[in-house]
Amino acid sequence: MKISECEAGIEVSGESLGAIVEGFKKYPTIASKYLAKLGLVSSDARQVSLDRTKWYPFKDWLAAHEGIAQEIGYNSLYAIGKNVPENAVFPPHIQDVFSAIESIDIAYHLNHRKNGVVMFNPADGTMLEGIGHYRVTRVPAENKIICVCDDPYPCDFDRGIISAMANRFEKQARTVHDSEAPCRKKNGASCTYVVWW
Repeated sequence: MKISECEAGIEVSGESLGAIVEGFKKYPTIASKYLAKLGLVSSDARQVSLDRTKWYPFKDWLAAHEGIAQEIGYNSLYAIGKNVPENAVFPPHIQDVFSAIESIDIAYHLNHRKNGVVMFNPADGTMLEGIGHYRVTRVPAENKIICVCDDPYPCDFDRGIISAMANRFEKQARTVHDSEAPCRKKNGASCTYVVWW
């Protein structure tokens, strides 16, 4: 999914924006430059002011990712992605690496809303469409998980999120981008990640 394919009326939570701010504690001016330029935060020379209770335009949030990647590289998005689990809302039932990776799609939808409605309702399990998914498959009889992401976020950002969630429950877990599968950097519709331990 590309930014241009995102449906209108999609917003992202201020908690998620906190991932960029937290991910750039060493270089706060870079984060504030792009977030402030797009009107997502207010900033001065010393600090970034972010309202974590507010909702922000999704397309602006994605544009900030692209601006940061173009200025300092895609590895920066991996670092930001690794901070997401510390700043986003996740379901409380997570108990192992599989449920951790599987929960990313729910958390992703909990941290986005469409036309003012949060995109996942924990009370009845309803999930709204319009921002893609993190689709997870456990490989039978192996300590291996395949995650296919067809969301509009950059693939390095997704790899960071998946890595952080896997390592929370399996310290030895490794996450790699499947180089044989399509890639959004190469105009593919999705990226595939392999997690094993």
